[in-house]
Amino acid sequence: MVRVAVIEDDVPTSNQIKGWIESARSGIRVDQWYTRDDATSAVDRERYDLVVLDIELGRERHAGVAVINAINQRRKIPVLVVS
Repeated sequence: MVRVAVIEDDVPTSNQIKGWIESARSGIRVDQWYTRDDATSAVDRERYDLVVLDIELGRERHAGVAVINAINQRRKIPVLVVS
């Protein structure tokens, strides 16, 4: 099963991205995360095949960059930045 993490603080946008991914191919599991801390914890414990990420999460202007840095320190996961 392909696993994708969508990291986007805006719930409607996150849901829209999730819907697009799920409609692209059956059998894709999409997890949604809305904050830097939750996203960083998730990429630490889960095995994702792709991360779709917004650079700004809430009031944290560069939170997405911190998540990318955390990903790069732990494992190599492709990241698609949407902002």
